[in-house]
Amino acid sequence: MDVGLDAVHLAWVDEVRAFLRDTVTSALEAEFAEHGLELIGGEVSAFRRSIGAKGWFGVTWPKEYGGLGLDAVHLHLLMREFEYWGVPGPDLTVTSVAPMIMRHGTDQNKREFLPPIARGELICAVGYSEPDAGTDLAGLRTRAVRDGDDWVINGTKIWNSGAQRSTHEWLCVRTDANAQRHRGISVIIVPLDCPGIEIRPLIAWSGYRTNEVFFRDVRVPATNLIGEENRGWTYITGALDLERGALTNAGDLRRALDTLQRLARAPRRDGTVPADNPSFARRLVQAEADVDVAMLMGLEAASLLDTGVMPTVEVSVEKIFASELRQRIADLAIDLLGPDGLLA
Repeated sequence: MDVGLDAVHLAWVDEVRAFLRDTVTSALEAEFAEHGLELIGGEVSAFRRSIGAKGWFGVTWPKEYGGLGLDAVHLHLLMREFEYWGVPGPDLTVTSVAPMIMRHGTDQNKREFLPPIARGELICAVGYSEPDAGTDLAGLRTRAVRDGDDWVINGTKIWNSGAQRSTHEWLCVRTDANAQRHRGISVIIVPLDCPGIEIRPLIAWSGYRTNEVFFRDVRVPATNLIGEENRGWTYITGALDLERGALTNAGDLRRALDTLQRLARAPRRDGTVPADNPSFARRLVQAEADVDVAMLMGLEAASLLDTGVMPTVEVSVEKIFASELRQRIADLAIDLLGPDGLLA
């Protein structure tokens, strides 16, 4: 559905879809399905290079930093199409870390970090949660102490997804132990090949990997501090707002529902067609309307960003709505396909 889009944005959607039709192969889909967010394999690497070559990791960035200078709606639509096709697009480095660097970073931060992010060469894991500070992030204990021209970092981060394949860490640290909890926090970008860093895998029952990351007397240049010292809480909450919006662009919901609708129109062995059942058809129509709503909510959030408004409330509501809708679509799949619906 492309309701609410003007001619410029419709042309952009056409361009992205044409690129995906020409570029996405069965080998790429198979590799991404097998490894997911690990982003490993020759096909995935080549695909990411092709995205970087088009400047699509920096859709909304100023051109001097390797971007295209387009609006947030362009980025939202790009991510929506990539999700629909089920292929790796811009990750949180692009959608939440980079915008905070552009908004709050020093000139050196921007010169050093933005161009390699735009090329797909710099990938950040996000270091927020700790063993004793997850939902209460302001209770974090990882410390960064200034020593001459360096920061010296000690502490532990947990649930650190993607650290094993990232080049850097967007690291939330305490830089003033005497300040109020929210006011003594800073953000430092840390290369993950620094001496003193250990990454240990944590494997979920589903096979998904996250990590525990240990920092022992890790030294990074003082210039790797993002923006101002002790202003990190503002940067973190801003990045989280953008992260919620990036995770709920509804492309995967549209793909799942399209698949279900196609299966529902196919005759079963007994000759019946599930879509002809009034009760099931009503649920499909309701899901269709809900997916349209989710897509419009995403567009609203992106449009607000273009006016300079951080859509904190909007993306939070959108995340809840999309998460509940994802469960309803899964229930439809189980009712339609039986046990096979668990894998659909």
